[in-house]
Amino acid sequence: MSFLNAVGELSLKNPVYKKAVQLYVWQAYLEDLGKGDVTTNLFIKNKSKKVIAEVVMNKEGILAGIHEAEWFLNRLGIKVLEKFKEGTDIKRGDIVLKIEGTIQKILSAERTLLNLLQRMSGVATASKKLSSKLPKTIKLLATRKTLWGLLDKKAVALGGGATHRLNLDDAVLIKDNHLDFEMDWGSGLSKVLKNKKVRFVEIELESIDQIHDFLVVYDSLKEKVTPQKPVVVMLDNFRPADIKRVIPQLKQAGLTIELSGGISERNIEKYCIKGVTAISSGAITGRAKNLDMSLNIKETGHRTQKTAESCFLDPVS
Repeated sequence: MSFLNAVGELSLKNPVYKKAVQLYVWQAYLEDLGKGDVTTNLFIKNKSKKVIAEVVMNKEGILAGIHEAEWFLNRLGIKVLEKFKEGTDIKRGDIVLKIEGTIQKILSAERTLLNLLQRMSGVATASKKLSSKLPKTIKLLATRKTLWGLLDKKAVALGGGATHRLNLDDAVLIKDNHLDFEMDWGSGLSKVLKNKKVRFVEIELESIDQIHDFLVVYDSLKEKVTPQKPVVVMLDNFRPADIKRVIPQLKQAGLTIELSGGISERNIEKYCIKGVTAISSGAITGRAKNLDMSLNIKETGHRTQKTAESCFLDPVS
């Protein structure tokens, strides 16, 4: 199952992930800033005065986005004094981040910082809520149905889910449009099964007839081609009763089984079927609500009492 989770790649040490953070966070800041924060520039006299600010939780959930926030703040010359650990259960009133910088820099960064933390924490919280309804044998997967890309996938992982494929070059996923266009399944499958570079190979099937057709082709290919990577079958929009019917055939063929389509918090327990390895859901990113937070400015040298100290990392030097 580990091949469906590439969260280790979602680190700022990875140039691909860092590029995504630059796109979704830094570019958002530049767009928000425009030619400058006219309110701060006109209203505040001492714009270079250093202050301390705190990000406070207004709602409970799972915290995500701290590493990305720290990267963003450091780029602006804003110092992170204290922070909660990513993936921490947080409650209302918790001070999850304490920072120090000029009033001008902090106010210009406020909205981008909060948007980032609220979005990623909202996705992590939604993922935690849904994944908690699954047995340990079934993993909740993110999808690419999101505008926040890799950042959302990391948030899903922090909430207890897994990433699925990170992008189009990460794994093979043969969907309905591929199958409708390329009628020669055997030739296409032969090529992808020989590929050593992708993490896994997956095919989306939408009916029992399609499953039977695929199994015939796959069984014939297995005699000639040893799959170089795990092979997954995604059963899309299947009823629980039909899933139970086809699982024995799929397992006998040595295939991993993923379910998708129309599965939500309301009905997910019906899909906790023995033999299923994963359930993917676009709802955890597409419908996740931001986790509400506020940023409060404090005077220089004014230190508020820490909240839930055991959840803090050591103060950042």
